[in-house]
Amino acid sequence: MIKKKIIINLTEDWFFVSHFLGRALEAKKAGYDVYISCNEEYSRKYIEENGIKFFPVPLDRRGINPIYEFYLLLKYLYIFNKLKPDIVHNVGPKPIIYGSIIAKLLKIKSVINAPIGMGFVFTSSSIKAKFLKNILLVLFKFTMNKHHGRNKRNRVIFENSDDMNFFINAKIVNINDSILIRGAGVEIDNQLIKKKKENKIPTITLVARMLKDKGIYEFVEAAKILHYKNIKGRFLLIGDIDKKNPTSLKKSTLEEWNDKKIIEWLGWVNDVNKILLETDILCLPSYREGLPKSLLEGAAIGLPLVTTNTVGCREVVLDGVNGYLVPIKESKKLSLAIQKLIEDKELRLRMGKESLRIAKSEFSSEIINSQTLSIYDEL
Repeated sequence: MIKKKIIINLTEDWFFVSHFLGRALEAKKAGYDVYISCNEEYSRKYIEENGIKFFPVPLDRRGINPIYEFYLLLKYLYIFNKLKPDIVHNVGPKPIIYGSIIAKLLKIKSVINAPIGMGFVFTSSSIKAKFLKNILLVLFKFTMNKHHGRNKRNRVIFENSDDMNFFINAKIVNINDSILIRGAGVEIDNQLIKKKKENKIPTITLVARMLKDKGIYEFVEAAKILHYKNIKGRFLLIGDIDKKNPTSLKKSTLEEWNDKKIIEWLGWVNDVNKILLETDILCLPSYREGLPKSLLEGAAIGLPLVTTNTVGCREVVLDGVNGYLVPIKESKKLSLAIQKLIEDKELRLRMGKESLRIAKSEFSSEIINSQTLSIYDEL
């Protein structure tokens, strides 16, 4: 029996590892041949060691040079024509647009599109961002749900209900083809949770790329406010800068904050769980998300969560139950929410237990992998 082929098209190899590797391995177990195409940075070897064929595509997330973008189209044409996949799974704006165009041209059987990774375009109020957003929505309208594969099979997977409702109401996608799969899933390790450390001075951690729209400035400002109020807490920033993102902070800014002991910036950390086991409160004051992996990882360790009442983030946090939702760009209200948890250990423990319950019942890798595989099987 010939195995069915799936190609997952993304922008970055590290994003595939953090958000899609588990689903790809489940598909392999179910009998599919799985391939990916994306930028090659530092994860290709690891991906190939897991039995997944890698096609490098030098996507530039910020690029708008028409000649280079046409070259990318030809690159997808070459890969798809060579591979002849049964299912094309496009993740993110450029893969959706280019992957859908080529899939239609080659009459590939089935197409899945997943509109995630649209932070800058959808959160920035700059003229450039607004211009790109309008162009992107027009291109989505002609590619995301207009193309039906040779078998008339097409699905659009959303990570949160806000985005799904927006695209349906804007008539960009059909409601019957829209599927909600909430995030990348998270492993629940009960033995790991038992290693949780108790700190005399609570540790508040933010895990993300060091981008302005992840709420880094608001986090630092909240740390300053609490310091001036003599509320003791250790504030950690975990994550690296992203030179390809226009909202990335400068390394010198992060180093300056670290040197002044406002926060501790640890940069990229391979074993995030090690940090989370030493954390008392997980914070993500982001302006917008698909569905943030860091909140899921914090919930899976049993941490109370402080995040913003915005797209994606509110999917994980029930305000007052397993954490607090605060308005975006509101450092003072963010500091007050953190202060409540710093000053009340019992509240932290109670909310942490609720986070773990929610992670197990709604966001486990087993649930997310099963939902994704069922779509592959259906198509």
